[in-house]
Amino acid sequence: MSSQNQTEIPGTNQLEVLWEEFTKEHETLHKRIRAQTQREIDERCKKELNAGNYDAAVALTNIFDWFRENHLADDSVFVTEVLESDAVFMETLDYSRERLGMQIFERLIEELNNRDELIYVSDRQRVRSRVAEIARYFALVRQRIDVDGLTDYGFAPNLVKMVKLDIIDRNQPILDPDRTPGFGQTLRQVNRRISGDDVEPAVELDETLGSDWREVVRETVEVMGEFFEKGLPDDFETMAQYQTDAFVDLYVDSVTDSTDQPERSQVITASTGGGKTEAFLFPTLAYCHTAWRAGISGNKAVLTYPRQDLCNNQFERLVDYVFTINEQANEAHASFQGAPISVGIQHGSRGSVEIECPFCDDDETKMEPDDDEGHFVCSRHDDHQLDWATTDRAAPADIIITTQDSLHVRLMDRYGNDAFWQSPYPTKFLVLDEVHVYTEQSGMHVSNVVRRFKQGVRHKESRQTPMLVASSATIHNAIDFTKRIFDTDEAEHIHPSEEDTERLGSEYMLFVKATEPRDVAIPVGDSVFKPRDQWDDLERTTASNLSCMIQIAFAFYHTMRKEAAGSRPGLDVDKDRILGFVDSIDSVGRLGSNVEDAERERELFRLRRPDAFLDGEGTNPDCPSAKFREGADPELGELESAVCEQVTPNPHLNACSVYEDGECWWTMRDVMDLQPMDMAIHKSGKRQRPTDPRDPGDNWDQLIATSALEVGFDHPSIIGTFQYRAPMSVPSFLQRKGRGGRDAEDKPVTVVVLGSTSTDSFYFHHSENLSNPRDEHLEVPLDEKNQFVRAEHMTAAIFDYFSVHDTVDSTRIYRGWNSNYEGPDFDYLEQELNRRRDDLREWLVSAFDADESGVERVLDELDEYVDLLDEPIAPGQDETAFWKAFSDAVGEAKATGSSTHIDELADELRGDADE
Repeated sequence: MSSQNQTEIPGTNQLEVLWEEFTKEHETLHKRIRAQTQREIDERCKKELNAGNYDAAVALTNIFDWFRENHLADDSVFVTEVLESDAVFMETLDYSRERLGMQIFERLIEELNNRDELIYVSDRQRVRSRVAEIARYFALVRQRIDVDGLTDYGFAPNLVKMVKLDIIDRNQPILDPDRTPGFGQTLRQVNRRISGDDVEPAVELDETLGSDWREVVRETVEVMGEFFEKGLPDDFETMAQYQTDAFVDLYVDSVTDSTDQPERSQVITASTGGGKTEAFLFPTLAYCHTAWRAGISGNKAVLTYPRQDLCNNQFERLVDYVFTINEQANEAHASFQGAPISVGIQHGSRGSVEIECPFCDDDETKMEPDDDEGHFVCSRHDDHQLDWATTDRAAPADIIITTQDSLHVRLMDRYGNDAFWQSPYPTKFLVLDEVHVYTEQSGMHVSNVVRRFKQGVRHKESRQTPMLVASSATIHNAIDFTKRIFDTDEAEHIHPSEEDTERLGSEYMLFVKATEPRDVAIPVGDSVFKPRDQWDDLERTTASNLSCMIQIAFAFYHTMRKEAAGSRPGLDVDKDRILGFVDSIDSVGRLGSNVEDAERERELFRLRRPDAFLDGEGTNPDCPSAKFREGADPELGELESAVCEQVTPNPHLNACSVYEDGECWWTMRDVMDLQPMDMAIHKSGKRQRPTDPRDPGDNWDQLIATSALEVGFDHPSIIGTFQYRAPMSVPSFLQRKGRGGRDAEDKPVTVVVLGSTSTDSFYFHHSENLSNPRDEHLEVPLDEKNQFVRAEHMTAAIFDYFSVHDTVDSTRIYRGWNSNYEGPDFDYLEQELNRRRDDLREWLVSAFDADESGVERVLDELDEYVDLLDEPIAPGQDETAFWKAFSDAVGEAKATGSSTHIDELADELRGDADE
């Protein structure tokens, strides 16, 4: 290098060549160094914030020192790959490495500023991360009151005691085609695994295909290969290593014999958005195709989810995949019985399920189930119909999506008999997705539903090995929990290894500790000019924990970093929405209504708008914009802008007390931030406006919900989430924050507003339990053998027995013996209970591994209950047996719309009681 130019600044041409090489030819390196620079700024701001300095800022000279040490050393990748590359070396030969590095560093900082990931502070010699600026607003937030024109914030109560920031690495499975096995290698592994001489087919394939089973499996492999290469979304370029492991293990296990091995279950874990669904869904689809080629009818897989919304979400995804496979076989219009793969959804609101029409090219055209057989029809095109997708509860679809509660009922009723037990080969796959949800009573319930389902499978074909699969993003004791909930001897844990994951960026967590609730007196009118003891015109308010959450809710929306579709490569949706969680249906409504009032009715956010920057808006009465323009030169066009336009006000040169007090949200400058947000709430399974019961559809900016949306709600525009008060559990909280920023390059923000309870205080002072939980915090408790819950399921399992066994007319038990179905036939029930007592005893002992004394107690109590049904409905007044009166009432109501006999009897009994 030429000595005379060691301190000279490179020319424009040299810099452009260097920048082009860095950002285009080494794009991955550029993104990594940019992210590392941002992370260093974040960490230094975090240190100051958590020490109580809410004006945290970092000197650029200090950041450059870090940059020099990490990226300008002799062996650094930036030096060897960029500065010493052939394209750059000759252009920059005359300039020092440090001078070149400084120019690149300055451009990186400017790039981060343009991306709104950091802001210049006061003099452009210091920077603050965008999330640290938000934390500053939160720390200084007040309860603004707008009464009789009162706007003086000096009397408004502060609502926040402290704010803390944490930064979390975003680790995701590697999905780089150059670094993962790829689709072809995945499928070759299947072929190798089934080729051994000692590998035998699963019993159902042995009996239907015989020696041709390998040929059919290889045909399925070819079909799945085409599906992987052509049928998946464009961004699904390859499988992660753990997805490959799951596909090979689960599919091979499903088509090969393992009857002599201990019963085993599998659990799949990966980060939220890491592709767990595909890990179990792809091998399930492959098995269904193999079974279709083998001529095996009936249900092959039951995929269970904890909530109806999640069922609907996953059903739409499933239909899209199945449509592709059926279309590959030229069977997109096939009948329910003839399609390679059929699908069904079962839950209480299945009739209102909507899915995107896979025949149409747009995302807006919907399909709904028809009124007759529940098949899905397009809202625009009559010939777009999916006969192989249904909401019919009795339809034995190859794959059924349902909730655990619906499965509990299906095991007992006539619909389940048709859906699950009419084929000689029963269900192969049983999946429990989001298994971490099943704690306490829910876990006890689900574990017993699983035992009952397994008992039905064993009865239909004891030699067929069921595939039992759990899935979760947030569970620590995965193997132990899975063995217990599935009641298996062994469990296999399928998950990304450390070397198969990479850090894709950061996410932020802000913990806000509200002040103690207190009553506050605020002077109104002339009282604002008087001493406190002379205030005679007052407005009283309460500074509560909810007040804090209301202010934070709209401060969060108006100041957070948003991205518009197209602002960076690959971004095709706006990143501009917030999803909030509250663990109370009542609080959802109250918080939603209060935020909407503050936003829409009073528009309090306008009192924090940076009018000096906006020039002429005049909505922030406290903004000293005129002062900022006093020294402007009209001839230079300086009247059009304020001093604080490009950087925050300098406390030494152009001090602004409004900004310093937190009452100017300086980042609130985009058009989107200057408009009131559209609020929505979600409660009791319904989305609505806080003050309007109509469904707003997708027209919302902030949605407040209960736990119902903590799993499976994957709106692509959500970039922020908040939690009001301490969460019910750590795994549940991690699911909630995982709803935001699911794309690889997203940088989501989660805000936790903690109140004044002891639990809230604990989580604020031990916030690492939420941001970086230890293993013990992620353990999911399970009392699968709880005797009270098990007794209830033993009773239900008796009716499972009646439903599964062909020799019992279960329909007659539930609906009566004649074609009119006028009510249960309890005489027949009593007969079957007595005649089959030994079989029922065996059934319960086998299903629950229960002792015979407990089983006898359940059988005796059911006998006693049935006997009571023979007692008179009203002794001394109506001697009709209770069950007979009930049956007659059902028949009468069915025929006439009412049950006059029961109504008249009730009136008589009420009259006697009054006398």
